[in-house]
Amino acid sequence: MADIDPCPICKGALEEIDVAPCYDCGHEPAELEELSRREHEYFVYSAFGQEIVLCDFCDVDFGSYDPNYFGWPKRRPDDGLLERVRAIDDPRPARDGYCSHCRHRKAFLSFLKAARKYNNAKLHEAKNAR
Repeated sequence: MADIDPCPICKGALEEIDVAPCYDCGHEPAELEELSRREHEYFVYSAFGQEIVLCDFCDVDFGSYDPNYFGWPKRRPDDGLLERVRAIDDPRPARDGYCSHCRHRKAFLSFLKAARKYNNAKLHEAKNAR
């Protein structure tokens, strides 16, 4: 196995595994089975200034995350959390790192780290504008 960078959140070791396209649930073995049966559609979304790939289940559930998890103190009504960018026409399995401590794949954890940085900058911008 090739060297893999540590977890972007906890800096722990990552295990390289097969994943489905969804950044949120793609590390789960059941999602790989569902991918092979073509049970889900996958889309690229823009959120917090970043792109994220989600299945048609996780995109609906994404708003249930506590906004603090992404570095935002609260969700304002005018915040469009997810903006659909494009469909993934031919979804296929891939390899990615998995953090057993954070319980997510590296793609999601990299998105999370970037979202927190983005939201922190936005909060500082808003405070400085007052």
